[in-house]
Amino acid sequence: MPDDYNLLNVGGLTSLVTNVNVALWGNEISFECIYDPAGDRSPYTIVFHDCRDIRWEVFHPEDVEDLEADLIGIHLGEDAHRKAALIHTDIFEISILYGSFSLRKGEKINSETADLETEILVSQPQAVL
Repeated sequence: MPDDYNLLNVGGLTSLVTNVNVALWGNEISFECIYDPAGDRSPYTIVFHDCRDIRWEVFHPEDVEDLEADLIGIHLGEDAHRKAALIHTDIFEISILYGSFSLRKGEKINSETADLETEILVSQPQAVL
């Protein structure tokens, strides 16, 4: 299964997961991340909406006190509950069956600017004119 990290369009360097928030009784889950942790430390957040199934596995319980987890791989799956997304870090792995997702980039994590919607990231490639 190919990694979908490049579809997030945050850059070619590594990212860290700094926080995971579960809201609306598990119907929404967000991952606060930092791109380029050794340089600019640009924040972004991935939010999965309309979640129906979340499966979480902690690989290294001794590391749960760490403030950051290395993002090893991300597979976006398919929206509309067709195929689960998978986020793999050095501490945990989580599988999410979701309706849609958004990506928020920039200094203001809660800002609606620069949002990318699911359809943009997981649709079929379009011809460039």
